[in-house]
Amino acid sequence: MSKEEKDTKITINETEEENDYSGERKAGRVLPIFIIGLLATCYYIFVVELCIFTVQLLEAKVTFLVIFHLLFLLCVWCYLRTVMTPPAVPPEKFRPSESDKQLYLSDERPQVLQEILIRAAKDLPIYTKDPKGDVRYCATCQMLKPDRCHHCPVCNVCILKLDHHCVFLNNCVGFSNYKFFLLCLTYAMLLCIFTSAVSLHFSILFWTHQLPNSPSKVPIIVLFCLTTIFSIILFLFCLGQSELALTNVTSREENDNIADDTTEENNPYNLGFSKNLREVFGNEKKYWFLPIFSSLGDGFSFPMGEATEDIEKNAAFAKPPNEGI
Repeated sequence: MSKEEKDTKITINETEEENDYSGERKAGRVLPIFIIGLLATCYYIFVVELCIFTVQLLEAKVTFLVIFHLLFLLCVWCYLRTVMTPPAVPPEKFRPSESDKQLYLSDERPQVLQEILIRAAKDLPIYTKDPKGDVRYCATCQMLKPDRCHHCPVCNVCILKLDHHCVFLNNCVGFSNYKFFLLCLTYAMLLCIFTSAVSLHFSILFWTHQLPNSPSKVPIIVLFCLTTIFSIILFLFCLGQSELALTNVTSREENDNIADDTTEENNPYNLGFSKNLREVFGNEKKYWFLPIFSSLGDGFSFPMGEATEDIEKNAAFAKPPNEGI
């Protein structure tokens, strides 16, 4: 197969892939607007209909508003950081030289192609191979894949430590924004639980006629129903993501393990609960609960579970490129 034929084949595959994921791309443009609209609606009902029009005691009104605004602002801040932080991509050193690239495109023998990739990867921190034992290479991005890096077909780019592509964020969750994503889930869950509990209390007062009927009754009951449903969904989601973070496994790796019928014991990146958390949230605990980037490492090399070196060998605060707000 000539270089031109190989380039044509790659272009055709990219076009087919774009068509396959066009629905997710369209949904990714709409769903963030839906989420913002939902947050705005809940904000209005809780602040105006419940706190201003319904709550009588000043102390209760102030307490509800302070707690709600604290959780709401943290949730929105984390959501915006997750959405607006560009995914971290492999650095240029993982791109084969022009000569290696020409050799790769001009040949089609698997053994020769692997020899080219092995030679290109010999000085790079690449330890994981594909299921066949070959060096992982992305033909679309024309780059060697670092450990834990995967190609996102929706964004059409390779992402460092890819967890998953989220249509509700219109962005990939990976090395650069994984901490923000976990915090967003946590604060959203706490916000929904708090709002659900307060709106339940006043819904009961309406149902038992301890409060007179008013135009605020229906919005408050609707708020209770919505936040209760989302509390359950977010709780289950947080539970699953917490388990993955504590064992240092991404959602992509978890799915690959299920597909390959492998177990968590085979996870080389599991350093223990404490070090796994520090890899995501950093060494400075004062930053743990804020959407400020503090994850350890560079996104393309990771300490192994049995390594004698501590996680501090990768503890440089690597600021992701083009960091968001």
